[in-house]
Amino acid sequence: MVEMLIVLSAFLMLSLTSAFLFTPQKDMLEKELFFSQLKSDLLYSQQYAMSHQETVTFHFVPENNSYHIHRMDYYAPFLAERHYSSDIKVERGTLNLMFQYKPDGNIDSFGSIYITAGSRKYKMMIQIGKGRFYVMEE
Repeated sequence: MVEMLIVLSAFLMLSLTSAFLFTPQKDMLEKELFFSQLKSDLLYSQQYAMSHQETVTFHFVPENNSYHIHRMDYYAPFLAERHYSSDIKVERGTLNLMFQYKPDGNIDSFGSIYITAGSRKYKMMIQIGKGRFYVMEE
């Protein structure tokens, strides 16, 4: 009987520690997925604007944990709409949370947007010119 209690307590301790070990992995995967998808969507917006010779709007909606991409025709369906984890927060920096890619691929404004993922804070910089951007941890 004592042996069974020892085995069960060891099993319980292993189960609990594995649950705590996987939580940081989930947060890291959510963050990586968000940044990967964001990068792809920004490049898609720019390429769509250039290939269709249209202005494309990229709009973050932090209240809904989402962003969407649409053409200037507001009655047309979104080109893309993405929802992200509620653990990720997007805040305005020097760049508005709504910006546009022009038909030549340039962005209408430039600056920074702050992104908080878990306990880490990131700064996404969109540069003047051809809409180049990068993300750095603060």
